[in-house]
Amino acid sequence: MARTMPRSLFRTAILSFTVIALCTVAVLFQERDGRFGIRDVRGLVFQVPFSRSGPGISQLALEEKGSFDRLDLGEEQCREIFPGLTKDLDDAVQRGTFVFEKSNPDYQGLVQGRIKDGKLYILTTAPSNTIEILHQRTAILQQLHRALLTSPTTLPNTHFAFVINDSPKNNSWAFARPNKESSYNTWLMPHYGLWTWPAPTLGPIDTILSRISTLESSTPFTQKYNKVIWRGTPWFNPAGQPNLRKDLLHVTANKSWADVAKLERDRESRKGNVLRIEAFCRYKYVVYTEGVTYSGRLMYHQACESVLLTPPLTWLTVSARWMKPIAAETLMGAHEQVEKNGDSSMGWKKPRELLPTVSDWHDANAIYVKPDFSNLEAVVEFLDSHPEIAQRVARNQRESVVGGGYLSSAAEVCYWRALIRGWASVATIDRSWGIELGERFEDWILRQVVERRDGTRGKNDSGSHDS
Repeated sequence: MARTMPRSLFRTAILSFTVIALCTVAVLFQERDGRFGIRDVRGLVFQVPFSRSGPGISQLALEEKGSFDRLDLGEEQCREIFPGLTKDLDDAVQRGTFVFEKSNPDYQGLVQGRIKDGKLYILTTAPSNTIEILHQRTAILQQLHRALLTSPTTLPNTHFAFVINDSPKNNSWAFARPNKESSYNTWLMPHYGLWTWPAPTLGPIDTILSRISTLESSTPFTQKYNKVIWRGTPWFNPAGQPNLRKDLLHVTANKSWADVAKLERDRESRKGNVLRIEAFCRYKYVVYTEGVTYSGRLMYHQACESVLLTPPLTWLTVSARWMKPIAAETLMGAHEQVEKNGDSSMGWKKPRELLPTVSDWHDANAIYVKPDFSNLEAVVEFLDSHPEIAQRVARNQRESVVGGGYLSSAAEVCYWRALIRGWASVATIDRSWGIELGERFEDWILRQVVERRDGTRGKNDSGSHDS
């Protein structure tokens, strides 16, 4: 007679088989749906693409825009969700190591600090009575502190320096740097407006994006004002193009296709012809002009589903790196002969621009016009007669910048953490820094509020400790 399996052993075998089967299914499911994925707070897993060719919409961005509010993304997650975000930082690291020395604390707009064990310390802040400088440097330090505080891993220890000035300083972080190869070791940092820009027409970036989204959802491109829009101060121009904004005003004067004007504020109404930043998105064509170096409006204009028209950039910012401009001559098929080598008798060669142009309008999200705007009217006429091109370029801009989450808080902290890691990997800290630890940011920021000083000393003398 065949022997029967004991009942207890049988139950054990069944239970073991069930556990093994469930584990196998779980592993297969995870491998299928969770490879390089991110599990959000609801436990859902989303696939992330491998593309790192440049700024654009990742698969995760399409499937789960809630990730744009996450501040705890890891390094690899940041690269997968925001392809091309750190291109400028990667290039900076490739420049190699450098000796980072302490600078004169009174250098205009300079802030020097230290990161140690994931904490932010302030060493020096340049004296200033200018409220804009005080706002901007505080906004930057708030961004930096948030990136450190929410990092899923401890970031490397390092010393750093950044400037609020329009003009960058060697071996420092800055809002802009030349759109060409330079001997200056300047690292791009996010704009202070990503924290807030305390002006009646602006405000926190998420509030602005919400206002723009409301406008865009109710205003299809075909129903937007069929005009070029610009407001600005005529005398803020790059050194190499001293008449840039004046030329724009001259070319567009009394033109039916243009709503371009010198910025004027009525002292009584405090408005004049000032526009709220989202109002620019009501127009099909938005003109961007650089200032002394860059203009802080660029990233706001990039949130519009409008055609961005600008002379070739001479300065790069973090958001300028997201542009894929096409030259107007290429777009319209003029194929004009462009002088590339300047005055050959002087042996001068035009520097290579760091931001490349594209040759196919299907890929473009901005259009380069001539620096004197002499072809602006022709470009507008061309776009009016080819509405499918205008709409494609406009859609490319909003979908890549806003749809891709590049103006989100998640992208901001991702960039800051990449900046810290990259900087720390190549900066050799000079002995001139000594062993001073500095003042903890939490203490420093409260002092700024409580003391309400007229400017600040070059060197913090409260709360400093040795490391």
